[in-house]
Amino acid sequence: MKKLLLALALIACTMQAAFAQKSDADMQKAVDKAVAASQDAKKATKAATWLNLGKAYLAAYTNPTSSIALGVDRTTWDLMSKEKPAAEEAVTVNGSNYTKLTYSHVDVYFNGSGQLEFAVVTKPSVEGDLLGEAAKAYSKAFELGAKEKDVNDKLTEIVTLYNSAAYNAYTLGDSALASKMFKGAADVAYTAPCTAPGDDSAFNAALTAVSVGDYETALKYYTICMDHNYGENGDVNARLADVYGAMGNTAKQKEMLEAGFAKYPQNQAIIIGLINYAEANNEDPNYVLSLLDKAKENDPNNASIYGVEGNILSEMKRYEEAEAAFRTSIEKDPTYHYALYAWGKMWYERAVEFQVAADELPLTAPQREYDAIIKNRDEAVTKCIEPLEKCFNESQEMDYKVACAEYLRRAYYQLSNSTNDYKAKSDFYKEFAETNGSK
Repeated sequence: MKKLLLALALIACTMQAAFAQKSDADMQKAVDKAVAASQDAKKATKAATWLNLGKAYLAAYTNPTSSIALGVDRTTWDLMSKEKPAAEEAVTVNGSNYTKLTYSHVDVYFNGSGQLEFAVVTKPSVEGDLLGEAAKAYSKAFELGAKEKDVNDKLTEIVTLYNSAAYNAYTLGDSALASKMFKGAADVAYTAPCTAPGDDSAFNAALTAVSVGDYETALKYYTICMDHNYGENGDVNARLADVYGAMGNTAKQKEMLEAGFAKYPQNQAIIIGLINYAEANNEDPNYVLSLLDKAKENDPNNASIYGVEGNILSEMKRYEEAEAAFRTSIEKDPTYHYALYAWGKMWYERAVEFQVAADELPLTAPQREYDAIIKNRDEAVTKCIEPLEKCFNESQEMDYKVACAEYLRRAYYQLSNSTNDYKAKSDFYKEFAETNGSK
C-alpha cells in the first residue's frame, strides 16, 4: 500500500508540474527576444541564434497543450488540473459522443470511456504560423552549420505537430484548416535535412482542399504525389483528373485518366472517371473500350485485361457482354478468381436494381408489370450463383471466400421455397461468412 501511495504521489507531482504552463506574456517575450537576436547582423551569422529562434517558436506553439497527456482519465484530469473549465457540454463528433471541456486556451474532448482523446488550441500563446516560422529558423540554422541530426529531429517534430493539428481539424469538420496543416506538414517534410515522410501529408492536403473547393492547392499537392511516384494504385491519377475536370481543363483531365489507365487498368475510380468523361464530353461510348483493345494487342493472354473489360461493360450496363468478357478472362487464366467474383457480384447487384424498381412501382401498377420485374430479379440472382460458387470453391484467399459466401447466402435465401433445398445452402454460407468474416 505504501508503494502504491508513493507512486500516486509521484504521478500527482508530475501532473501538477506539467500543468504549470508559462504565461502568454512570457512566451511572447521569449519569441520577441529570439527574433531580435536573429535580426542582429552579427548574431544572425551564427547557427545557435536560429536554433534558439526555432526553439522559442516551438515552445510558444506547444505551451497551451504542454500540460495535456492524451489518454488520461477524467477523474485524474479533474484532480490534477489547476484551471476550472469555463464550460462543459456533450457533443457528437463524426458520430462519436464526447464530453467537451472549455478552458482559457484549449478545448479538450473525453471519449465515452472517460479518456482524454484529443485537444484543440483555441487561443495560442503567441499569434502567427509558429510551426512554419520554427521550420524556417531550423532550416537557416542548418545552412549555417547546425548538426544535421539536431535539425532533422526538430523538423520531424514539427511535421508531427502539423499532422496532429490537421487530424484534429479534420475530425471537427474544419477541412480548410486541416488542408492548411497538412500542407505545412508536407512542406516541412520536404525541407532539408528532414527525413520525415511527407507524401501522406501531401495527399491529405490535396484531399481536404478538394472538399472546400481549393483546386489550386489540390492540383499542387496531387502533382507532388505524382512526381514522387506516390500513386496509391492509381487513385492519385483519378483524383487529379477530377481536379482538372472541376477546373474546366478537360484536355488534362483526359490525359491524366488515360495515363492512369495505362498504368493501373484495374483501378475502378479511373474506369468510372473515363466513362463519366466520355459521357460528359460526347465521346464515342466505345472510347474506353478502345483503350483496352490496345492493351489486348500488346498482351493478348493477360486475363486481367478481360476482367477490366468486364468491369467497364458492367458500368456501361452492357451486362451480357460483360459476362462474356469475364468468361474469357477465366479461359485465359482459370486461377484469376477476381473475374469470377466480379462476374457474380455484377449479377447480384443487377438483381438488387430490379428489386428496387419493383419496390418503387406505384400501387396502381398492373400486377403483370410487377411480376415481370420480379422474374428479371430472380434470373439475375440465379446468374450470380455459378461464378460465385466457383470462386468460393476454388479460391484459397479467405477474403474472396467470405465475400462470395455473403452474396451466396443472400442469393439462395432469395430463391428458396418449399420445393428446393436453397434455405439449407443459404444457412451454410451464412454460417461460413459469420465464422470466417473477422479472420
